[in-house]
Amino acid sequence: MVKNSFTLFETILSIFILSLIIVNLENLVFYDNFDEEYMLLNKIENSFTKNEFDSNFSKNIKKLKIIENNSTKKELKVSQTSFQDENIFIKKYALIK
Repeated sequence: MVKNSFTLFETILSIFILSLIIVNLENLVFYDNFDEEYMLLNKIENSFTKNEFDSNFSKNIKKLKIIENNSTKKELKVSQTSFQDENIFIKKYALIK
């Protein structure tokens, strides 16, 4: 009588081969640090929204000269908050009254 079923060895071998395929597919993903970049951008956005800046941000006060219609000159006092990383550079200006 011929049985048409997997043996224990065939089952273990097929599980091993499937696990190798899954592990190799995981390593081939192009955006392996996507989660880290997304979390960093989310943290920066939350900091700008709440105006709570940690030591990674630099804050300066500057005066900007604005020329309107080639004649009127205004000088505005603004605070500049910036964040710089190896991949990201962001500046935010806020008017000081």
